[in-house]
Parts: sequence; C-alpha cells; structure tokens
Amino acid sequence: MRLISEVFHGLVLIVGINSASVSFLTDEHSSNRTNSNVSEINVKNVDVFRQLLNQETLIRMTMVKNVHSLMKDMLMLQENMAKADNKITGIQTSTDQEILELKKQVEWLKKENDDLKNNSVVQDNEIAQLKETLKNVTNTLTEVKIEVRYLSIALFGMDTYSKEIDKGLQELKDWTRKIEFEMMENISNYAAAISDLDRKHLEYIDKINDTTIMLQSDIDQYEIDQLKMSAAVSSLELFRINQTQSKCDVSTRIGFTAGVTSGSTSWNSGTLVFPKVITNVGNGYNPSDGVFTAPRAGVYVFFVNVQSYDTQSIYVDIVLNGATKVRTLAYSTSGHGYNEAGPNLAVLTLQTGDRVWIKHYNGQGYNTYSDGPLTTFSGFLI
Repeated sequence: MRLISEVFHGLVLIVGINSASVSFLTDEHSSNRTNSNVSEINVKNVDVFRQLLNQETLIRMTMVKNVHSLMKDMLMLQENMAKADNKITGIQTSTDQEILELKKQVEWLKKENDDLKNNSVVQDNEIAQLKETLKNVTNTLTEVKIEVRYLSIALFGMDTYSKEIDKGLQELKDWTRKIEFEMMENISNYAAAISDLDRKHLEYIDKINDTTIMLQSDIDQYEIDQLKMSAAVSSLELFRINQTQSKCDVSTRIGFTAGVTSGSTSWNSGTLVFPKVITNVGNGYNPSDGVFTAPRAGVYVFFVNVQSYDTQSIYVDIVLNGATKVRTLAYSTSGHGYNEAGPNLAVLTLQTGDRVWIKHYNGQGYNTYSDGPLTTFSGFLI
C-alpha cells in the first residue's frame, strides 16, 4: 500500500510539472509578449501558433482525464486489497479452528489406540502362555519317542520275549496316539478359547453401541418432552395474562376448554369433536360439531393436545376457516404401548364469525380418560 501511494504522488507531481511547463504558452505574461509581437508575424505564423495552443489544451485535458482515471484505479485497488486482507483473516481464523478440532480428534484417537494396545498386550500374554504349554507338550512327546527308541534297541534280538515286546510296543503306540490326540484336542480347545475371547470382545463392543443408541434415544425423547412442557407452560402463561387483563371488563372475556371422554382406535378422518365442555365463556365453542366461532374480533390463543392410542401415531391440525395453521403429532417411540402426547399452540388474529376447529391429518385413534380428559381443545381471547 505504501509503494502504491508513493507511485501515485510521483505521477501527480510529474503531471503538475508538465502542465506548468506547457502552460507558459497561455499565461498572462506570455500572452502580453505575444500580443506585443503580433504585428511582426504573418498570418501563417498566427495559424501555427493557434494550432499549438489547441494541441496544448487537448494534451492538458487528456492528462487530467488520465490522472482522474489513475486515481480511481488506485482507490479501487486499495478497496480490493482491504477486502483481500479481511478474507485472509477469516480464512486464517477458520483454519485455526479446524486445526484445534483435528488436534482434539487426534488426542481421542491416541487414547483409543492406547486402550487397544493394552487389550492386545493381554491377549498376547495369553497366546504366549498357550504357546509355552504347547511347547511343553511337544517336549514330553519327544522324550517319549526317545524312550521308545531306547526300548526298541534294548529289545532287539530277544526272540523269546518278542511277542510281549510287540504287545508292549503296540500299547505304547496306542498311548502315544492318545497323547497326540489329547494334545491336538487341547490345541483345538485353546484355539476355540481364543476365538471365544474375540467373539466376546465383539459382543461387548456391540453392547456398548446398543447402549449408546438407547441413551441417545432417551435424550431425544427427553428433549421432545421438554418442548411439549414448554408449549403447555406458554399456553398457561398466556391464559393467565388474558385473565389478568380481562378482569377489568367481564363482558370482553372469551375462552373455552373442551375434551373427549372416551378413546378411539379407529378415528382417521374429519373434525375431532370435543363433547365434554369444561369452560365456555362467551359461548363461542359448539360441543356438537367441535367448532369455535369468534364472537368478536381480536387475537386468540388456541391449544390442542392429542394423546396417541397404544403404539399408533396420530397427526391433527388447528384449522382456521378451512386453512391449516399448525400441526401436532403423537406417537410411541418405545414400541411397547406407551401413550405419547402431541401438544401444540397457535396465536391467531380472528374477525367476528371466523371458525376454528381440529382436523385429522394422518394416522388414527386417540386416547383419553372419562374423569380427566387427556385429549383436549382450548382457546381464549388475549
């Protein structure tokens, strides 16, 4: 940047000097001197002089234009260099973060590698013990073979006891085969034990992975429950604010809560009707068709909770004049028949006569209790 600035100032200085030197043709002092000598030159010289003046003017205008263009290019170059510096700074910051993450992963991999090395050392020790046992068995077999050879040499030439010797040798061979068989069986058992250790190790890793998946599923379910509780708390808080604000004028209170008293395993279409009316201030809710009609214009809060039936899933919508506004879902994540809640809340601006109801979207069935409904529909004017 400093080099560019010095070049720019040098160019301006050169142009200024050239302009000053050329301007001698048109300054006041030269003009007076030219006027004093006009009578002494002929018409041809006057034309030539005028052409020189015109060329000077064109040269000066061209130089000024070039200087302005150069200044503009210099400013654009400065802006581009500033942007490039910002990009380089951002790239360096991102690179530092990625290097830090890679270092963390390398530390984790080192730790895992150390654990695997420790397990490998234990298995190597067990294999070494098995090899040592096998070596001892081999040495015993070698000694037996040596003794057999000695007995064969000692009994050679004894015809009287040849049958007994043959019998003894046969028994010795049988015993040797038995030892070899037992040795091979032991080796097979040791190999099976090593294979069993590997299998148990893999089973242990699978159990750890299954446990991790189950824990993650429980965490996800906990987060879903937290969101559902937050929605319910928000609905109660809005209802409390509505009640506090509406205490000043009883005639403006509008609110209702209704529920279903018997569950269904097959409901899968149409409007969900809530026949049990708990509260119906302003008489906006109709328990016969499940539709709320706004008695007056304003901002309303609506809350719905649908409880799934057994392992079935159920989707429902909060509908305003036939248009879906929000949707809720209740389903069983465990697969063991545990009912799940599907709450949702909507804040809607209504005009007098607007209609709001709960409509089936997907799935089937819902659950509830007769004395305390689980599947409910509520709304009130803010």
